[in-house]
Amino acid sequence: MRMLALALVAALVQDPKPAAPFLQLKEGSTWTYVNGSSEGKVKVTGREKIGEVETFILVTEMGGSSTDKEYLSVDATGIRMHRIASEKTVTDYSQPFVRLKLPPVAGDKWEWKGDIGKEKATASFTNEGEEDITVPAGKFKAWKVTAVVEIAGVKHVGSNWFAPGVGIVKQQSKFESGGKKHESTIELKSFEPGA
Repeated sequence: MRMLALALVAALVQDPKPAAPFLQLKEGSTWTYVNGSSEGKVKVTGREKIGEVETFILVTEMGGSSTDKEYLSVDATGIRMHRIASEKTVTDYSQPFVRLKLPPVAGDKWEWKGDIGKEKATASFTNEGEEDITVPAGKFKAWKVTAVVEIAGVKHVGSNWFAPGVGIVKQQSKFESGGKKHESTIELKSFEPGA
């Protein structure tokens, strides 16, 4: 009996197995999203160092042509965007844009201020907690992060659902421009983890 008690105590004081990273980006990882009848892909195409940080380049393709590149890093404290580039502009964030604080905690809030292109911008984020969500790719337990972003006086409200090991499985956004309201929902159709 004493040996069993010693074995149990020894097992309890051992270092726990480290948790798997929330998201591992790898070259070739591909997410296919649908928005109604439209389909687009986001693919990790390479890496680039920005300052001292190694980032992954994620290219968005719609209709067979590349539209945007996001330069992301992932570590134990968060998923961060360091740069976004389109055909016309490149925006380097002097303060990286935190997409998701890690480890995720329901109720966490964070803010960001900076420039997007030549416009001043602010963003407020709230982790709304973990939800069960169903999209064309299947069922996921995902963390819902709601953001309110203001760029040049235009307010964008959106939510991203982040699933461990996969990334964004759903995205909703709303904004008003030119007197018209715009709404969009994209959902994950498939995910290929890359090599």
